Amino acid sequence: MAYEYNRFPLELIPEIVAHPEDYRVLSCVPYTEYADGSHFPLVFRETPEPAQSFVFLEMITTGTRRHDSILELVLVKCSFLPDSGEIVSIDRMVHRYEAPRYQIPSYVSKATGITNESVSGQSFDYREIESLMRDDPIIVSTRGLRAREFFERRFSSLRGFRWVNSVYDVRWENIDDRLSTGSPLQISCERLGFFFRNNRIVETALVNLWLFSYLKGSVQELIRASSRVEYLVWAYTARFEVKEELKFSGYQWNRERKCWYKHVYTDEEVRAETEYLREKCSTPDAVKVEVLDSRKGDGQK
Repeated sequence: MAYEYNRFPLELIPEIVAHPEDYRVLSCVPYTEYADGSHFPLVFRETPEPAQSFVFLEMITTGTRRHDSILELVLVKCSFLPDSGEIVSIDRMVHRYEAPRYQIPSYVSKATGITNESVSGQSFDYREIESLMRDDPIIVSTRGLRAREFFERRFSSLRGFRWVNSVYDVRWENIDDRLSTGSPLQISCERLGFFFRNNRIVETALVNLWLFSYLKGSVQELIRASSRVEYLVWAYTARFEVKEELKFSGYQWNRERKCWYKHVYTDEEVRAETEYLREKCSTPDAVKVEVLDSRKGDGQK
């Protein structure tokens, strides 16, 4: 029997009562009711304590290539108490569209419903977005580095903020043993007994925010993630015959720089990889280390 998507099958209730072990019920994530933006600002508790600002950001783009652009952008600003992790307010939401300079690919329109006609004449207001960033919030996104690249390319003066990839940068298994780092947002919600429709990025941003308000300790993990430091070890002029060895050792090929690179997270790993690569490259000075933090520090050492 076919059921309408997202409709609870009431006709199955007798079967559920007879065999409850074969079923489970998921609840819709509460914050999805705020998707139209009409509820904001929403103050949960007045407090004199200093709060930490976050901006939960999601976007839809025309693709992933360098010349592609943002079609839809959602930013939800909120405030948490950093010590307790309690959300005290959802302050504002910006949900806007922008017409691209090129024709939107048909597969993008099919997947998102966004067409050249539907966004014709629309553009992002820099002053509106800049106003959300004035108190140096932590920016949280499920898209991580890719979202950051697009955002900073479009708003070139809005750089230097702390960015956190909520899927990969937060150690979810330290917060709840039902969760794991790297799991998509929808899967994490289902493991907690909730669902969302996942067909609108405004819901994705609000659900991501809800997850941090729902799980005790997650905000503190998020703040710790915003203070992280990691490294990119670059191997220029690596000899062709060590290609397979580098791949086996966790290195990836960068087409733009035409060299190999690897993410590491401690000074000890940097030293070990540097020594290892000096034997694999044509010249010892072909090994470079790039320092990355959540503000995108990229000095080489």
